[in-house]
Amino acid sequence: MRYLDESHRDMDRNPGFMSATEPADAADVRIHETLLDMPAQRLTGSPAPAGFGRWTRRVVIATAVWSVFELPFEIWVSMSTRDLVACVTAKVLWVGLIGFVLAGSRVARIACGFLCAIGMMALAFGLPVEYRMFPLGFVLSSVECVLKATAFVCLVSSSVYPDEE
Repeated sequence: MRYLDESHRDMDRNPGFMSATEPADAADVRIHETLLDMPAQRLTGSPAPAGFGRWTRRVVIATAVWSVFELPFEIWVSMSTRDLVACVTAKVLWVGLIGFVLAGSRVARIACGFLCAIGMMALAFGLPVEYRMFPLGFVLSSVECVLKATAFVCLVSSSVYPDEE
């Protein structure tokens, strides 16, 4: 169905909008040609594996390295074997998630950003108590909190300006 006033369809010659003077078949051909010229990553929605900037990559790797560095201290304060197994399993899963993020998985990047935000908030609310009870744990948790906050900001902003490093 055609309307007499179709000015809203011809904004900046966007291939998705059809002008009133152009036949429908020509518009369909133009749209398909434009889609064929687009890179495959735009069509599928999956980002390129090397889409991160230098600092985003470094900060994400730093969260994994700090997680492994922190493991002996967490094992040291574990009360039971169940706590020890939970700590080791959590670190293995975190390092695996970081590996998927660095490989370019969009789902892993979203999950990592979400877990960084939640982990950072959980750590931040526990810092005052940890400062009084376990000063070494306070220092370790503070560094982890800063790294996770920075990783969250880097992961979120990497999709805003993907070409900048």
